[in-house]
Amino acid sequence: MPYVEKPEPMIRAIPRTKLPPRAFKRVALYCRVSSKMERQLNSLSAQMDFEQQDILDHPNWEYVDTYTDISSGRSIKSRPGFKRLMSACEAGKIDLIYTKSISRFGRNCVDFLVVLRRLKELRVDVYFQNEDVLLSSEAGELILTLHAALAQAESEDKSANIRWGIKRSTTHPGSPFFSRVCFGYAHDDQKNLVINDREADIVRRIFGWYVQGWSIVRIKKELEISRIPSPTGKRRWPVSTIDDMLSNEKYTGDSVFGRRMVAEYPEMKRVGNNPEEVKRSENHHPPLIDRETFDRVQEMKKSRTNIEVDEHGNKVRKSTHYSMKRSDNKNESPTEEV
Repeated sequence: MPYVEKPEPMIRAIPRTKLPPRAFKRVALYCRVSSKMERQLNSLSAQMDFEQQDILDHPNWEYVDTYTDISSGRSIKSRPGFKRLMSACEAGKIDLIYTKSISRFGRNCVDFLVVLRRLKELRVDVYFQNEDVLLSSEAGELILTLHAALAQAESEDKSANIRWGIKRSTTHPGSPFFSRVCFGYAHDDQKNLVINDREADIVRRIFGWYVQGWSIVRIKKELEISRIPSPTGKRRWPVSTIDDMLSNEKYTGDSVFGRRMVAEYPEMKRVGNNPEEVKRSENHHPPLIDRETFDRVQEMKKSRTNIEVDEHGNKVRKSTHYSMKRSDNKNESPTEEV
């Protein structure tokens, strides 16, 4: 049998996904980081510069705009930049969204898939640079779904580790979680809580007015008439801010941590915690309000509340006294309460 020379084996490189040159025209950039930490803000700036230039360098693309968020990727609800991006897509202003990675687009797998399918309906494509995947590519949605699930699992793992770290830390009275600043206090050089004299005077006046029988709304009006800025520096004092101040045990010198916590991933709302998980550090810092006055205010708040729970577990109003409803008689003094 004659010898037949076998061809040498050939190695063929799989080419990088090429973006179609004429499939898109109007291209928007989406960038996101999770916090305002300097390192993350630098990352956001780098994303914007590099990826925007990539869009501008493409001969057949028209750069539309850059949409940014400094927010968690857990939910779309807390991301105004992403909402603006989707509104522009709904209005037919965008053909392609260019983003760094799937985790920048979102870490909630359900939200992620809902958005991708809506974009498909709108015929808007998405290019994920790190993964080098187009939504419109063959098996693109499957690949993206797997990546999104991994991104969510990573976030869940981080969330669990943070919770464990906080729980471990708060077993020590000197934990920094007990030294979080509230109105009336400041940090010294060692990050210990010390009294802020100007703010402390306002706190004492609020407690004093309440003990005299003033309603929270009357206190609110007095603060605003006196042009005393709120804890956030605004002219208006939210009723809830004053109500929270009157219930804050930190003013007695004790520090309590963990009464409320963030719900399990991916929820972001704060919920009541298990009482056994609540940690307390007594005589932690200098008090602003003596314990007797604080306890008296708590009893007064209970007696004044106009909300009670009926036998079916529904919250109902007991009376209009101390309610948030304003009196029709302009000459009457306000008796609203929370």
